[in-house]
Amino acid sequence: MIKAEVNITGTVRRSASIRTDRNNQPYVSFVMSVSLADGSGTRDIRVFVSVPQARQSDLSVYTEGQRVTASGTMDIRRKDDGLSFYLTARLVTAENVPALDAISGTLSFRGYLKKENIFDERTSKNGRPYLLFSAYSSEKVGDNFVSTWVTFMRFPEKNATVESIKPDWLRPRAHVDISGDLRISFYKEAPSLSCIVREMTEHINNS
Repeated sequence: MIKAEVNITGTVRRSASIRTDRNNQPYVSFVMSVSLADGSGTRDIRVFVSVPQARQSDLSVYTEGQRVTASGTMDIRRKDDGLSFYLTARLVTAENVPALDAISGTLSFRGYLKKENIFDERTSKNGRPYLLFSAYSSEKVGDNFVSTWVTFMRFPEKNATVESIKPDWLRPRAHVDISGDLRISFYKEAPSLSCIVREMTEHINNS
């Protein structure tokens, strides 16, 4: 499971239409593009937006080329060897939209640590120690399971050692729940996910 509570600023790239969900309830659907830095310039990602409780008047607002800011819950899924982003918006506005595109928010992740070499100890440019590690979340697509990897950085409290952020359950293949600050960047021209950890616990399946 990979979800995020986000605020997104971007441009409508496919004008809105009204559709109905499986319960026959109407919603507005449109596509946003968001330009993010990739080290040598910028690159666009597309976010598929749905707005519940659709109104016909909304169609005149979410037109191609319109700058908007949207907030809500974003699902992140692997599709066709890349990441796809689906936002269920609580609020979309075309007023007072910032000039720069951005995606910010809190990531919620459930998945597994690697099988070996599960973390590295690093030091930031400011001299702060931290743990760098990766974990993956799997989902079934068709007849196959696909995995989405996220890179995590966990910092200790001020003046604490890195040992203070190594719980006993931090072991290969541990099942984890993690939340923190979402980062989306590009690696080899494809979007990738990273996160600055705020909370991390072992996931215990009680079923």
